[in-house]
Amino acid sequence: MVLVWVLHLYQRKFRDAGARKRAATQWLTFLVIGLWMVAWLFHQFRISDEWLILVAALAAGLFVWQRRLLLPFSWRCAQCGKSVSIVCMMCQDSNTCEACEPHATEGERTR
Repeated sequence: MVLVWVLHLYQRKFRDAGARKRAATQWLTFLVIGLWMVAWLFHQFRISDEWLILVAALAAGLFVWQRRLLLPFSWRCAQCGKSVSIVCMMCQDSNTCEACEPHATEGERTR
């Protein structure tokens, strides 16, 4: 979970170019923290561990239902299909390689 949070902090470097992916890492972190809190509450109140299966199933259902929000990451370029760099995959919303990415006009920043 700490690595996901560090990734989220690194993504801040890309500001507007990676807003969707930064939100995805934040939501993934919230989901993990929520699962940890539920497991801790079950332990504190001595609730049977079998009920954790139901909680895990609900979390998996939420994950599948919101997969576009939680997993916007792509290994391949959206335009040409070539593999993209890890920085592009994790930090840029465009999901395009360096060759396909439109160049910024003077004064604009893409990253």
